[in-house]
Order: sequence, then structure tokens, then C-alpha cells
Amino acid sequence: MKRRISLFIALAATLLLAACTTRNTIPTKTTTGQPYDIFVICDNAVWQGELSMAVCDMLEADVPGLTRPEGYFNIVKQADEKNTSDIDRKHGNILKIAISPTVEAPSTSVTKNLYARPQTVVTVTAPDVATATQYIEVSAEALRDLFEQGEREASNSRYAAAPSEELVEDFKAHTGYEMVIPSNYYKATTRDKELLWYIRDHEKKAQYIFAYSYDYVDKQDLTAEWLMRTLSNRLATISSKDVAGSYMSVNESGPAVLNTVVINGREWYELRGWWEVKGDFMGGPFVSFSTLDTNTNRITTIMFALYAPEEGQRNPLREIEHLIYTIK
Repeated sequence: MKRRISLFIALAATLLLAACTTRNTIPTKTTTGQPYDIFVICDNAVWQGELSMAVCDMLEADVPGLTRPEGYFNIVKQADEKNTSDIDRKHGNILKIAISPTVEAPSTSVTKNLYARPQTVVTVTAPDVATATQYIEVSAEALRDLFEQGEREASNSRYAAAPSEELVEDFKAHTGYEMVIPSNYYKATTRDKELLWYIRDHEKKAQYIFAYSYDYVDKQDLTAEWLMRTLSNRLATISSKDVAGSYMSVNESGPAVLNTVVINGREWYELRGWWEVKGDFMGGPFVSFSTLDTNTNRITTIMFALYAPEEGQRNPLREIEHLIYTIK
């Protein structure tokens, strides 16, 4: 049993190296549906019991850091290959599950823009249903990441086509980094001249981008507790216009999820949690990215935050946090 589990862990570890191909002829059709929708192609005889539950658990698990439960992806439909329509094949994300007794071990392949563009098609092939189920369970995070990369690429390509050149230059002047700032954002005034604040207002929600830098003292400056406290101290200079004594803060009693990610060759500390306005009924989820520049001995933090009391939080937060992957 231990040997079999080790085999699946090894397979999961190599999943991100799955073969990825792009059609030489780019489809003329554009994708339909909403971001983070997934269409599943799987034989009806297979799509039952533990396999279907494993796929649902993998794709619909709750996203960490949101203030309301919301899954990573939405499974909009499942159908077998022969009943798949042209409309089905135009979804931006497609998961194919193929059971083939002729293969010896489970594997994953990724194809970009197979039926439409931009599109990510992930195919999981396994010799039998039990093996496919175990493979999906062990590889859940890596499989989600393959679809997440596709969503990120699609979102950033749209914004990179029409950035706010003024805010891009402003961001670089303050942080030393170049990052795409979409043209539909504007710069807000803050009492802390070192704190950048960009806003995009919607009818029922708002998206925020913050950035600041400070001197690195010791390794404790890059712990979840320290980064949360530093965020609160910086945000405290922001208050609600009509509420005296109010101030923005990070909810330190809420969840704090700290990971490290490498973006364009640089290591960043990713922190997820909740923000709030003390004295006012405002708040929402945030994700921040902090990095240490060993040349200047300075820590730079970039925070993406969302205010969406009546709408879903996953899509608009992911949309802005994707921007960190444009940084250089």
C-alpha cells in the first residue's frame, strides 16, 4: 500500500511537467462562458461514484482566504465524447478523462487552443477508473494549477494590451518594479506618501491595488505575523470619508495563509487573509506578495484587495492578483 501511495505522489510531483501543446493553426472561434467555468468530457458509464466525487472535490474545493465559501472552479456540465456539442467545446476550460486499459500508468497532457481561444484542455488518461480516481485525488492541486495558469494568461493578455502607462510609470518610480496596471484604474490620495493606492470602482464592488517598501531588519520580517502587522500599520492611514475615527486594517483573527512563490525568477511571500475598516461596515478578502531585494535590503509588498459585499469574490480577486505575474 505504501509503495502505491509513493507512486502516486511521485506522479503528482511531475504533473506540472505534463506535455503541453498548442495548435499550429489557432482556432477562429473565441471561447464562451465565464472565467473559472469547466466543462468535463467523460463517458457516462465512468462518470459516477468515486471518480465523479474526486473530480468535484478537486475542482470545487473552497478557495482559501475569501470571506464567503466559493470553489476554485465551477463544473458547468459533463458529457461523453459523442454527445459533446460545438458549444460545449468552446468553453475556456475543458477536463477530459480517458480510461484506456492499454496504458500502464496515469498521465496528464495539456493542449492550448484546441477548439477555441483562449482555451486550456487538460486530459487525464488512466488504465482503469480506480487508478484515475486515486491519481486525481493525489494530483488535485497540480491539476487546478494547470487551469489557473490558463486563466491567468488570458486575463493578463487582455490587460497588457491596454495598460495605464501613467500608472505603470508611477508604480515603477515608487517600487522599482514594472507591473501592468490596467487602464481602468485611478490613483487615490493617501496620507502616507510611501503607500501607493490604485482603485477601480464598479457599481457594487471595488478592486484595490496597494504597494509600499521598507527596510529589511531580520528574518522575522518575513513571517505571516509580521507581514500582517505591517499591512495593518500601513493601511491604518486610510479611513472612510464619512465615518470619523475609522481606519483600514487587516483582520488578524481571520485566516492567514502564507506560501512562497517564484515569479519571473524572484521569490515572493504570498499572504491571504481579510481586511476591514474599523468603525465602518466594510471589508473583504486580500492577497499580498512581499519580496526582499538583497541589493537594496528593502522589502516590497504589493497587496490586492476586494470589496464585494453582494457579489462573488473569487473572479474579481483572481483577476487583479494575476497582475503580480506581469512584474519584472
